[in-house]
Amino acid sequence: MNRLLLLVGACQGWLLWALWKARELKVWPAGDPASERTLLYLGLVLPLAFYLTENIETLSRQRRTLLLIGVGVLFALLGGYSGWAENVQFSNVGDFLSLPPARPSDLLAAAILGFVIIPLWSHFDRTAKGGWSYQRLFETAWRNAVMVSAAAVLTGVFWVALFAGAMLMKSIGIGFVNELIQKAIFSIPTTGIVFGAAIALGLARADMVVNLRRFWLSISAWLLPLLLFFSVAWVVALPFTGLELLFKTRNAGFILLWFIALSINFANAAYQDGNGEQPYGRLLGKALEYAWPTLLVLAAVAWWAMKLRIDQHGWTEDRVWGVFILILATLYAAGYTWSLVVRRAWLSSIGKANIATALVMVAGLVLLLSPLADARRLSVHSQMGRLLNGEIDADKMDYAYLRWQAGRYGQEALNTLAAGIGLSDRADKEIIAGKARQMLAQTKRYGGNSGAEALSTDQVRQRIRVLPQGDVAEDTLIKRLQTGSNWDEKRCLQMNAHCLLWMVDLNEDGLKEVVVIVEKPEHQTNSAFFYHRSAPQEYKYGGTLNLGVGSDKKLRERMLADIENGSARIVRPQFNDLEIGGRRITTVPVR
Repeated sequence: MNRLLLLVGACQGWLLWALWKARELKVWPAGDPASERTLLYLGLVLPLAFYLTENIETLSRQRRTLLLIGVGVLFALLGGYSGWAENVQFSNVGDFLSLPPARPSDLLAAAILGFVIIPLWSHFDRTAKGGWSYQRLFETAWRNAVMVSAAAVLTGVFWVALFAGAMLMKSIGIGFVNELIQKAIFSIPTTGIVFGAAIALGLARADMVVNLRRFWLSISAWLLPLLLFFSVAWVVALPFTGLELLFKTRNAGFILLWFIALSINFANAAYQDGNGEQPYGRLLGKALEYAWPTLLVLAAVAWWAMKLRIDQHGWTEDRVWGVFILILATLYAAGYTWSLVVRRAWLSSIGKANIATALVMVAGLVLLLSPLADARRLSVHSQMGRLLNGEIDADKMDYAYLRWQAGRYGQEALNTLAAGIGLSDRADKEIIAGKARQMLAQTKRYGGNSGAEALSTDQVRQRIRVLPQGDVAEDTLIKRLQTGSNWDEKRCLQMNAHCLLWMVDLNEDGLKEVVVIVEKPEHQTNSAFFYHRSAPQEYKYGGTLNLGVGSDKKLRERMLADIENGSARIVRPQFNDLEIGGRRITTVPVR
């Protein structure tokens, strides 16, 4: 077994543990996202790059060293930028440990980037036609994919066995093993070492990796005829069914892209490195070649669906990435279709199409993970433009995305809105500014404060409606709504909530209580609460009212109409409550 790989795994494990420990102790680099993210990216990518470049015959030591340095520099820059872009979130959140060390979507995109770059760099040859030998790229890419997947599975199996052994020992009173394996100082470095050992085992058993690859590809290849049958049937039926039902799913692009991605995967499983015979026979093979262009129809419909969503709702981070994936899918589909033009062999253009698309993928990922075309920046720019141009209402703006997912760009956008910049022509400028201030005041995305204390009295009044007409919500009542600690009270001033304050004397003592009903969002209208008044300026949380109208729109409208036109009335109980054994018991008569 390659001891160097074990050492690399150990170094990776200890570095990741050090980053985790720094967060626990709240020392550098924790709290400095740019530094922490740089070290995290390096700790993840450099060991993997070392593993994936091991035993590549055409890769000299000098070229491998340059590759590792280049990958290290690239990912250090991407990691540093990622941390810089989210630095504002860390500095404004009370407990930065509540934020993840990196966004999973960024890590996934970076992993794909590294996986694609390594074979391209390793096998680039200026003397070769086109710069690359597709056969070598295929062998290295699939070796790495199978090897990493097998190593991940073996690492998981190791931990299953370790936990099984620990539980067995614990069953007879020996619990130190179970305690030990749950400590980060043991679990993180051990995972790194075991993963490195699994990689070394895969490299030592190269024949096993090749056999696993062949087995998987052989099975996958026979799913291509099934998918292309559905593709042809869909295209033939499309003129008769239309696109209305597809677009009603609101996931048209997702459905079509997944289908295209599976078809591309299975086509590659059949083609492999292009040296062998296609597995389908002459007639079925020809049928599949002529069926392939139907995927271009699917791609065209996906483009149309994406355009409709962007025109309707603007650019979001998901749509930026969706367009990028759609570009890649279109290149694959069109590139494979080109085989019908050149007519050399079965889907003979797969190799060149894969190389060209891989280069586009690398360029696109670098752009999207860097400040050049950060999907968050593009999304914030689009949504801010729609808001400032009056294309969307104040309630339709996703302030939570700006605060918690868009990093520095979202923070800057919220600061702009909170200051009222660019809102001078909007009648609801105070509502927008108030929502931005409220969102900036929040320190936790879920289960924390609503940020309502940041609103001015006038901004709160714009978020509530008072009935009967002529009654006014006093400043004391507004303050109580802003500072209430009860969940019912907090609901009223959530970001997109609108409340009705109904002034009504519930106990006939001459002072009106305040019944607070959430009008929006509608799914929260099942219950209300009220403030009891024992003095003119005193508001005490009194309890709740079960309205039971959340899912009944007509009943909800009738209830609000009764309150508004004054037909709602106080009804004394048919039977009084009882007090027995110090407890108050409410009677519930049969209606």
